[in-house]
Amino acid sequence: MRKVFPLILAGIILISVVIWWHYDSTVDVRITGIDAPRTLGVDTIRSNNMNEIKITIQNNETRPVEIKVETENAFVNAEGESVDTFIVFGYDGYRYTDYVSTQDKIKLEPGENELTLLLGYQVTGEQDVHIRIVNNEVVLDEDSFTVEVMPPEISVELDNEMIIQDELEIYNIDAYVLNSGMGRAEGVETTLSIIDQETGEVISSEIRSIVVPAHSKSAFSTWKDSPDGVIELSSGENSDESYMPVLAVAKGKTGDRYVVKLTAIWQDQIAEGVILVPYNNSEIGVELEVEL
Repeated sequence: MRKVFPLILAGIILISVVIWWHYDSTVDVRITGIDAPRTLGVDTIRSNNMNEIKITIQNNETRPVEIKVETENAFVNAEGESVDTFIVFGYDGYRYTDYVSTQDKIKLEPGENELTLLLGYQVTGEQDVHIRIVNNEVVLDEDSFTVEVMPPEISVELDNEMIIQDELEIYNIDAYVLNSGMGRAEGVETTLSIIDQETGEVISSEIRSIVVPAHSKSAFSTWKDSPDGVIELSSGENSDESYMPVLAVAKGKTGDRYVVKLTAIWQDQIAEGVILVPYNNSEIGVELEVEL
């Protein structure tokens, strides 16, 4: 028994040391720097690294330390709720190739460690982002910063080109939604209408939901080498051409006039534009005879 007792005592001491080491709340790990954007566009996926946080963490221990990075408001969904973000380790120019959730533990080597976290927002406005470094449910260090999430800024553009085919004047309409803002415009409800100038009747229209990335413009239609709308005027009989896949199509007689209207709506932003087809330069400044 005398020989066994020292072994039992040594075992108890060893277990105590392991437990103390594992749950020691005096682990010396500190956040020494946060490099984060102060403004960011809503719904941006990746734009010159502007949706990334670079966090520098100093591990002053002589051994690796396992931690979790807890965040608040680094990712916010369309309902305004904070959700988990990701720690990324690789990007090949097109996509993130190596990443883990902030629910996962990561190992900090002794010395300076740099982590990259993703920011992402589906709502606009000011967001207070909070970062915590946690080891065994003990907060080792924490820091905060504020980011302003900017909306898109939408506008519209219309143009047309005339082609002569025998007795036909064919006007091909091109329509675009522009975004001059930092935010990505998802689900822009866009309507292209062809309206009889004399009667105000909508002859034809098409509605599409389109996406306009930040600082860019998107065509109304995704069909390659196809106009967005067509107006056919004839001095005789109109053609049997359907002009598919174009849906906004009007056919009339030479001398008829049409108002082409493009409306784009994103949340509380509404952008509208109109052109007169055919357009007469002598009518510059004359108000269109249709209520828009």
